[in-house]
Amino acid sequence: MSPTNPVINFGAGPAKLPREVLEEVKESLVDYEGTGISVMEMSHRSADYTKINNDTQAALKEILNIPDNYKILFLQGGGTGMFAAVAMNLIGRTGKADYVVTGSWSKKAAQEAEKYGKVNLVIPKASKFTTVPDQSTWNRDPEASYLYYCDNETVDGVEFNYIPDSQGVPLVSDMSSNFLSRKFDVSKRACHSTSIRLDQTPGWSAKYGTERSSEVHLTLSRD
Repeated sequence: MSPTNPVINFGAGPAKLPREVLEEVKESLVDYEGTGISVMEMSHRSADYTKINNDTQAALKEILNIPDNYKILFLQGGGTGMFAAVAMNLIGRTGKADYVVTGSWSKKAAQEAEKYGKVNLVIPKASKFTTVPDQSTWNRDPEASYLYYCDNETVDGVEFNYIPDSQGVPLVSDMSSNFLSRKFDVSKRACHSTSIRLDQTPGWSAKYGTERSSEVHLTLSRD
């Protein structure tokens, strides 16, 4: 059934989905591929869900050419939880980390990381975010355990057009709003975190706000 008044969505958050995808989702909500059960009712331990998970991971590996030494993790939780998880898992080597703050989301990530160690802001604090300063001007900490940046700052409209040089330490990238928007070299980053509701899926009940608490996050992490 076609909508009476179709709407063209230019929103920066939840993306518009092809009609055929919506139709397939609608059918799956009632009966997933003839299993007699809704995809929203099946057990996460069932063979049917295991196949969904495995097929999704295989598709991502093919699309992004993800190396075998990377793990794909689907994690529930808000953006703040992911900000904390990065610091809790990576800052311990030296107790220090470099953060490239180019907008609201990387600023929040840096503030959360300060709870777990010393955060070095590699570029001066700014009242407004309008650009990414040249990497030659960055003030790096030689003892930093990792380098963190947000690839695309949706609130401020600032996006990296290159992958930063981490100078030998793990590079962590928040790609919540531009993951799967283009091909990129996964191996150049140690960890990619993304909310799979902005440019790949509908928003469901979550609002695009500070906490992003009802989202599912996908993380690619190198062994």
